[in-house]
Amino acid sequence: MNAAGRGSAMVRRRTPEPTGSGRGWKEQLRRVSELCLLGLVATALSLPLVTIGAVVAVLSSAVAHWADHDDLPPWRVMAAELRQRLLPGVAVSVVGVLAAVVVVNQVRWLASGAVPGGTPALVALLVAIAGLLAVVLLAVPRLAGGGSWRAALAGGWTALLRVPAAGAAALGVTLIAAVLAVTLPGVGLLLPALLVLALHALHRALVLPRS
Repeated sequence: MNAAGRGSAMVRRRTPEPTGSGRGWKEQLRRVSELCLLGLVATALSLPLVTIGAVVAVLSSAVAHWADHDDLPPWRVMAAELRQRLLPGVAVSVVGVLAAVVVVNQVRWLASGAVPGGTPALVALLVAIAGLLAVVLLAVPRLAGGGSWRAALAGGWTALLRVPAAGAAALGVTLIAAVLAVTLPGVGLLLPALLVLALHALHRALVLPRS
């Protein structure tokens, strides 16, 4: 065989085989559907409010597994982790709900003038709220694999101080999710797992390389 013939044979051997029409997008649809279903279940389990802490922790573990293994862990495994995290998560849930109520009331009172301070106090309060929320969002990926809320929040605080851009990015994706949830309520029920996936992606891209 001459050189041209050998070159043509090598090109033919290196040409990837077709994967089949539609196989790629069907696989991606399956993967995204799994996360949407997980988000729907997480939303339903969070309705009692006192379960939010445990649900978020299990959701973080499940999404991390999905990202690493291209599949969700078995539902029985997630249910077992939820049972283990339920009691420790009650305190987190209660504190979180009470904090949200206090924050909403404070913002409303400052905005209406019922509490003195005006615009400067309102801006300062919103900045503080954004900082604390960023810490919580950066803590979520650290819950995967059985991490406790206390250790995760400490890690989130450290991450915010070390990589402020990660906190800003986490707030940004959360704001997008909130806007979608308000404008498209039905879609909002499916978003929790996708939001947690985005937080994991930010954690791996911005926080871990600087650890």
